[in-house]
Amino acid sequence: MEDVFYLTRGWRNATYILFGALICLFVSLLIYSFFDPFFRRGLFLILPVSLIAIVVAVCGILQADEKIFWDNHSVRKVSRLVNREILLADIKGYKFAWNYLHIIPYKGKGKRILVSTYVNGMRLLHEELAARYPDLKQQEDNQQ
Repeated sequence: MEDVFYLTRGWRNATYILFGALICLFVSLLIYSFFDPFFRRGLFLILPVSLIAIVVAVCGILQADEKIFWDNHSVRKVSRLVNREILLADIKGYKFAWNYLHIIPYKGKGKRILVSTYVNGMRLLHEELAARYPDLKQQEDNQQ
């Protein structure tokens, strides 16, 4: 049995619209900076800032299609930029921080997987984790 979790359609569409608008804004700013004398004076600042913003927006669009796969052997995060897998036996626990659920492996068993709280089926994923693994944030709070 395999469960698939992905960003809800509303958040995915909002991501496409927001980052698409940012790309249009910074591309037009770049174009104007080459032709408009007012913007040309600030080209040395506009060029790197625009290029960085465009790259970040493209990465955001590419990351919006990420999927989390939960099966009997592992948890996998698959996207165009980040692909990670943790075997179920290697999971130390989980914790919520900001708008993400962190699935944390034992030291040396891989990198943590961040799951946005805006994914479809977050409640089911949380129930699966809570049934098998400890809440590490709760343990940290109890130790303090």
